[in-house]
Amino acid sequence: FEIATKNIQEMVNQVGSCQFNKDGYITKGVIVRHLLLPTLLNDSKKVIKYLYDTYQDNIYLSIMNQYTIMKKYSNSYKELNKSITKKDYNEIIEYAISLGIKNAFCQLDNTNSKKYIPKFDLTGL
Repeated sequence: FEIATKNIQEMVNQVGSCQFNKDGYITKGVIVRHLLLPTLLNDSKKVIKYLYDTYQDNIYLSIMNQYTIMKKYSNSYKELNKSITKKDYNEIIEYAISLGIKNAFCQLDNTNSKKYIPKFDLTGL
């Protein structure tokens, strides 16, 4: 958290608030992508609150629900054997809204599927 927040602050210092061209594309600014992880909703809330308290609407948040189980972890990391549920994701989005966040990107349901994982073999480039 300490390193990430220092890096975000430096990015904001270098580029300032988000700016968009006439077509609505971002041309300058910071978008912080936050991936929700299973069983860590309270941590996500702390991160989102920190970002909004610190930067208000000067940055955008991208709240991602696409954590995908890649393999089953036996007894070592049982919490990683779960997906983000629609209920959990909606809770985080509602929390962000309750803080007053307006500058955020949200995802559709069912993005936590292996079909969205690229092959990483450079095809399609």
